Amino acid sequence: MHLAPHLAQRADEVAGLIRERLDTPARADAHAALAARQTDMSFWAGASLSEGHAGLALLHLHAARTAKRAEERERSFERGFSFVRAAFSATLENPLDHPGLFDGTAGLAFVLRDASLDEARFLPSLARLHEKLCRQVLDIDPPRRVGAVSDHDYDLVYGAAGVLGQLCSVQPGAPLAERARERCLQYLLWVGHDQRWAVRGSLDTGMSHGAAGIAAALAAAWRHGHRLPGQRLVMDELVAWLLEVGGGGRRLQWPRSVPADAHEAVPAWCHGTGGVAAGLLAVATATGDRGLEARAFAALDGLLDRVADGDLPRSPTVCHGLAGLVALAHEFASRGSVGAARALPRLAERLIDAADPGLPLVYRDHETTGHIVDNPGLLTGAAGVALTLRALATGHRPSWWKALFLQ
Repeated sequence: MHLAPHLAQRADEVAGLIRERLDTPARADAHAALAARQTDMSFWAGASLSEGHAGLALLHLHAARTAKRAEERERSFERGFSFVRAAFSATLENPLDHPGLFDGTAGLAFVLRDASLDEARFLPSLARLHEKLCRQVLDIDPPRRVGAVSDHDYDLVYGAAGVLGQLCSVQPGAPLAERARERCLQYLLWVGHDQRWAVRGSLDTGMSHGAAGIAAALAAAWRHGHRLPGQRLVMDELVAWLLEVGGGGRRLQWPRSVPADAHEAVPAWCHGTGGVAAGLLAVATATGDRGLEARAFAALDGLLDRVADGDLPRSPTVCHGLAGLVALAHEFASRGSVGAARALPRLAERLIDAADPGLPLVYRDHETTGHIVDNPGLLTGAAGVALTLRALATGHRPSWWKALFLQ
């Protein structure tokens, strides 16, 4: 979907400004060092998809693929590949010893697979990385006792759901990959059945750490032809539970978790209604359920109505902020949602208006802990905002949204 020309131009200018301030791994590291002094959270790791050089490679690769001039295209590819190399160099000092999508081996494989579409010399490294990922999955023995499960065991960000999403891209027929996929799939079927994803008595509804993310991962496997007995039943169970706790009517909304306070989490991709709508849409796409697609559209419509009435997230970033809502609206509009298409220009304008060129990276993340951080990263930083703005400017879906939506 394309914005009006004047909005598209503004979006592209802001995105370009951020890219120029994150043009080399050294400059990104310098911004990360500044950010580290502004927060008590540890977030920057060179090989990370969400907060590292791996994720920033995608910023420049998308710019290259949507460039109008050959010079810009060549420069952006060169920058993107330099960030890929920096991500791999970072693993020499801090090896990736876990398979997670947003901060582990699956995330680096996600980026390398994307880069290999334009640079075939990365393919041998990708094959080795996928082998490492599969072996890590097979070496893990996640808990299968009710009450012992952590969200990091199964979720989209760190756990089996995100890893399964990446393993769906590995060529079918490779025995090691088939075993690793089946291991993740079996675990998610166990966790997803009978509300076993409960953590400390709470059932998370969301995309990043909850039921919506589990459902989306199972749907991704289903769509790619990776199906086990009982898989459709568990998807249906998760969807039925989500619809039950979401209430009824156009004002469908989900709390962050159940049991929960009466109010839902701030409007966002990660928790609550936005992520649940994305999860429902993933299942609807995989199964061809047009009725469920309509429920997903209605859920996001209700959220966007509340945002239009002033219920805005404080942060401009993707994970828990305005850029994530823009990405959701863009995704849903491209799937045929009239409400999302109607809301998108105003959301885009709000995101563009929030830019402040006087800041180190134009946008600052407002962490849920209360810290305000000049974060260069993809998921909770300026790079993710820039990628979203470039998508608005060009109408081209960034490849990294596959990690957000698992489709």
